[in-house]
Amino acid sequence: MQRSTTTGTRADELYELLRSEIFLGRLEPGKRLKFPELSEAYGTSVGPVREALTKLTAERLVTLQPHLGYAVASLSAGELTELTTARVDIEGLAFGHAIQEGGDGWESEVVAAHHLLNLRDRDIAAKGRGDDWYLAHEAFHAALLAGCGNHRLIEIARGLRAETELYRRWAAPLLAENDRDPVAEHKALADAALDRDLDRGVRLLREHIAFTTQMLLSELLPLDADLTEH
Repeated sequence: MQRSTTTGTRADELYELLRSEIFLGRLEPGKRLKFPELSEAYGTSVGPVREALTKLTAERLVTLQPHLGYAVASLSAGELTELTTARVDIEGLAFGHAIQEGGDGWESEVVAAHHLLNLRDRDIAAKGRGDDWYLAHEAFHAALLAGCGNHRLIEIARGLRAETELYRRWAAPLLAENDRDPVAEHKALADAALDRDLDRGVRLLREHIAFTTQMLLSELLPLDADLTEH
């Protein structure tokens, strides 16, 4: 049986809204997500709420626990450390292959993605880091790996990045409080790609990925514990 267009559209709208609420911190890590409360708060029936939560669960932004129901994913120091270790190795490997094997089209893609990210960086002072910046940021990092030639490796890297999106979004307010220049970091990565400097490129990407984790672990997350208690 196909879902109705109205129900499907409402579920998609609710998914986008809840996703935004999570990233903006209005729905905090660990918060229980109950059908009656969400239906009342967003003026909809249980069906769209269930569909939206199912999509968010697939992205690991929401968890489903037996007998407890849905909740916003908790920020775990241990999980973040494991994700970062995997990302450093996988993305470093993919980027190295891209530098060695990527063609002219890959270089053009890196240049274009970096230019778009620069445009969004100029908007930060007035608008902050909104969805446009995050989309441009994701596109840039995807472009760095696109020349790898190994689609399975790229797919794994993309999945790991998606799992850490919540952590990166929560880290964003801390960027101004630390000695970090992400604009310079992204330029250095693009330059290393275009210079075909494998060693420098891989080293810079690994450092770039690890920095946010180090910041989170020192500023937000107590070691070996969840940020929020259930």
